[in-house]
Amino acid sequence: MIGCGAMLDMESFFELDEDAYVTEDSTLYSNIKLRQDGVRDSKQVWRHVYIIDGHRPWNLDNLFGSSVFVCFDDGYVDANLKNEREAYEKLVSFDSQSDGEETDEDEDADEDEEDEDNHDEDEEQEWNAEDLEIRPDDDAETVEEKERRQRVITKKIKKQRRKEISECEDVIESYYNQGTTIVTSTTAIIYALLSSIGETNIDNLWLAIIGTSSLDDHYPEVYDKIQPLFKDEVHRLSSSHGESEKTADSSTLTIDVDYHLFLLRHWTLYDSFFYSSHVNSKLNLWTEAGRKKLHKLFAKMGVSLAIAQQKWLYMDITVKKQLPVIFNKYLPLYGLESIVREGFIRTFGYTGQLSGIECVESLSALLECDRQALTGDYGFHREESTENDSDDEDAINRRIQQREKVWVNNFWSSWDALNNTVSTWKRTNPSSVTSTLKKPKGFDLLLQGLEHAKQLQKIIFRTGMSLLERKLIKNLHLYRLCVLNDGTIPDLKVFSSPLILNKLGTWLLENITEIEFLNYAGSQSLKPLVVASLDVASDTYLVIGLAPKYPRGIDNSTKAKILQQNENSTVTRLNIFSVAFQQIAKISGAKVRIDSFDSSVIEIRRDDLSPFLEKLTLSGLV
Repeated sequence: MIGCGAMLDMESFFELDEDAYVTEDSTLYSNIKLRQDGVRDSKQVWRHVYIIDGHRPWNLDNLFGSSVFVCFDDGYVDANLKNEREAYEKLVSFDSQSDGEETDEDEDADEDEEDEDNHDEDEEQEWNAEDLEIRPDDDAETVEEKERRQRVITKKIKKQRRKEISECEDVIESYYNQGTTIVTSTTAIIYALLSSIGETNIDNLWLAIIGTSSLDDHYPEVYDKIQPLFKDEVHRLSSSHGESEKTADSSTLTIDVDYHLFLLRHWTLYDSFFYSSHVNSKLNLWTEAGRKKLHKLFAKMGVSLAIAQQKWLYMDITVKKQLPVIFNKYLPLYGLESIVREGFIRTFGYTGQLSGIECVESLSALLECDRQALTGDYGFHREESTENDSDDEDAINRRIQQREKVWVNNFWSSWDALNNTVSTWKRTNPSSVTSTLKKPKGFDLLLQGLEHAKQLQKIIFRTGMSLLERKLIKNLHLYRLCVLNDGTIPDLKVFSSPLILNKLGTWLLENITEIEFLNYAGSQSLKPLVVASLDVASDTYLVIGLAPKYPRGIDNSTKAKILQQNENSTVTRLNIFSVAFQQIAKISGAKVRIDSFDSSVIEIRRDDLSPFLEKLTLSGLV
């Protein structure tokens, strides 16, 4: 299991019977015992399922309760989950001891108070087994007294056990209710495993970099932690290969100047600035004043709008070489200190180059678009259903199946794009998305993905700006809410994809956070966001809950001040909606579909949305 499974009870999810995998092979048993450090009495099993996943919190059944599932961890469990481990093992022990005792629970509870009132002195005494042992020569009165004392002690033990069970359950519940996050890169773990068996190469390292780069937007602290390790690995592999001259089939990986701007090397300088989420939130480009500020920034940098609107490929080479110096001089004046940075650049022979971040954007777009988008139709997801059958259950199910089929096709398109080759299909225009010969793969497919990424970014920005200008985001007491309905959002069909809706929510969150941080200087707690988008064809809402975000570039001292001023879990990066959505779905009776390993993404019937959100607001879970 790669990239999923950490937060689910996998034995229950797959309906596995652990006893079906039991074996008498002692070597398997010794390996499991070493892995579990002798803490539990592991079964001998002949099959293992390995979980490599950066999502947290761990499902404790996977960690401590299964001999089949093996979880890869970096030492965090042993260092930080000692209390949870102890509580889990106690609950398992109590559960095995409680068989056959439940029938006496109510009777014991009823008699407890009477015994405590009448025999306080007896309960305070410590009786050993010899004192309470019934002997053949004991008279009836002595036997009765000893039996009474045995009952009192038994009840005390049960009461103490119930107290311990309650305490252990509180520990486990607190652990699960803290919310979800990502703490490490799955591809980095896999690369570390490959390194341990001597299978490191440029291709494997490149894939690991792409996976880790995908965390930069939502979890920059994870990316920043792993990036130096990959830099060292790039230097090591590059020196061992010794490839200096570029050839038609060279595939080098280097560290070079990169920009935290959206697809700069494949767009214009102006568009890259304008459609960068980081720049947009810092300058408030959704306002007229913000757009004037951007024009003023270009004027200060000495870059005319005519030059800024040229394709990067055709820009004056002198200007391009001076950009790092210009950016470092002027961008900090606008709070854009981290625009210039080092990145990982992959060369595909004479065809071109891509950075790790650019590959992430391309692959994300390929995952989000269907085949119609690849042929130039950016309508995304044409509907075959009619208005008359929108309420038909069968039609809705067909629509869901059709959408899932598109997602599967998109997955394989993205898979083909990771093929490190340059296909020989006819490409007369890099921005063209049509092929007269065979299906593109590798670099050519990545270029198509970049074009789709631009279109998607425009739609997201256009929609986000409209939502902010029309003030369609409700500021509730505990969280913010944005609902996209038919007739109010021109590109509503696009947001039936969880990835795209997540991007829109992140864009909104970044802009709102910057506004609040500017106005209140961090004196108010950062709120999470719930975004719901109507899918007319299936008559459902796609709902996503997003954790609050710190403004990008904020230093640790400022974060510490926010934490001191707000003793509230909403200032953390944990996503509490993963827990809240599941619990509200159970108690509300709403028709909710959780078709993801992350339960902060759900589908809910149109009529159930309002009651669901009302219960969410009043639940106290947020």
